[in-house]
Amino acid sequence: MKALENNAWVAPLLQVSDPLFPTGGYAHSLGFEQWAYEKAYDSKEDLKQFFLNHAGPALMRQEFPYLREALIAFTEEDFETIIQLDEAINAWKWASEIREASIAQGRGRLRLLKQMWGEDKSLNKYAELFDQGKVMGHHLIVSALQYKILSVPNSAALFAYGYQTLATYISASIKLLRISPESAQDAMHFGLDHLSQWVEDSNAVSVSSAGWFAPLYDIYSARHKTAFSRLFIS
Repeated sequence: MKALENNAWVAPLLQVSDPLFPTGGYAHSLGFEQWAYEKAYDSKEDLKQFFLNHAGPALMRQEFPYLREALIAFTEEDFETIIQLDEAINAWKWASEIREASIAQGRGRLRLLKQMWGEDKSLNKYAELFDQGKVMGHHLIVSALQYKILSVPNSAALFAYGYQTLATYISASIKLLRISPESAQDAMHFGLDHLSQWVEDSNAVSVSSAGWFAPLYDIYSARHKTAFSRLFIS
């Protein structure tokens, strides 16, 4: 029984990580739509290389260090650091569609957290800062808040966030690359095989040295806003 109590966070984590959890993520490809078009992606092998050369390194070198720092800040109720992290994320997501997608998904997740765990003190404090315009509500920060509310261990939180990021690309790829669900799951399996290494390697990256330089991806993401046709908002 004690083992079950210690793992009480598992079921709610599955809920908030599920694609059915309505944060609006289904409407976004996080820049992948324009990138796949420009690179003429058409197979699961292209998606696997995207994970190896972009999605995975971006998680490991930039997003995971920020997520880890946000988890610590929420645990210590250090909301000044949360404000600073949110501002930094707003700065390094310079392509407007990517930045707006992060804010839209974060706000959607925050709204649902308030409905389900509205009594949580950290949640109420963050919601107050949001209402005051002191934080933007970026998805990474709200995700960290969610993991804190659910008492998810830090390592599991990073895996869950990594899974959600890869799953967004997988979901978009089925429409964009016209690959089968089986091929998409094969690519997902490939990404998850590498996820533990990305999480482990991110331990050596501090927020002060975090960063992922992919200017071409950002340029294509910005170009997506004026594309003649598109399936996704970002």
